[in-house]
Amino acid sequence: KTRRSYHVPEHWQMVRISPGCISPSRTEIRWMALHFPGQVWVIGNEPDVIWQDNLPANEYAQVYHDLYTLIKRSDPHAQVAVGAISQPTPLRLQYLNEVLATYAQQYGTPLPADWWTVHAFVLNEERGSWGVDIPPGMPEIDQGTVYSIYDHGTPDIFADYLFKFRAWLAENGYQDTPLAVTEFGILMPEEYGFSPEFVAQYLTLTFNILNTASDDKIGYPADDNRLVQRWAWFSLADRVYPNSNLVNLRSGELTPAGSSFRDFIINQRP
Repeated sequence: KTRRSYHVPEHWQMVRISPGCISPSRTEIRWMALHFPGQVWVIGNEPDVIWQDNLPANEYAQVYHDLYTLIKRSDPHAQVAVGAISQPTPLRLQYLNEVLATYAQQYGTPLPADWWTVHAFVLNEERGSWGVDIPPGMPEIDQGTVYSIYDHGTPDIFADYLFKFRAWLAENGYQDTPLAVTEFGILMPEEYGFSPEFVAQYLTLTFNILNTASDDKIGYPADDNRLVQRWAWFSLADRVYPNSNLVNLRSGELTPAGSSFRDFIINQRP
């Protein structure tokens, strides 16, 4: 059985990518990998979102291959993670299907990954509407999963995401790969109906789901078939989307969500 730790934070490296741009540069990545071995490298942040990394699936597959190869050659002990899509809806899984198909076609092997990552926001998928729009490289599609603002804070949808993404991983040969939910939370402001108390309760509910969700058919065998091995709430203190912040950095005080975070950690037993 895997010994689970609830009290040790981890820092992972992220490479931001966009059409024609990689940050940090390949030279800087190689230097970091050589001088700080054994790190986890996440390749991209929401490549499926037009105002994030905004990379069509075929281009993401190519960039992932190049950076995976660069990192592994520089540090064989490094772990490389697939960058997170914004939410595991059917439309976003279609995007990932294209990533896998492109990779296999171009390189003659399944896409290698030490980790898979995913974000678990509940956001609308309509071209030109609120939410996360349509992934780049899909001009023929104008609508995916349609959500209301109220759906944004629905724990049942969040839980369903985890099972559907783990099922997708199992179907594609990645059941034995650990999964990290690297962003989730409430992005919508209080005036849309998401009070600090609502956010705090949502944190507790989703943390409990993440901590207990398992399935002996699709879960990660090395972790007692749990669905998720790491997770990160969004965010500690973000200025653009502050409604889920855990702390007010000016006052040094925890928000209601921060208090819920603290209470959850204190009550855990490895």
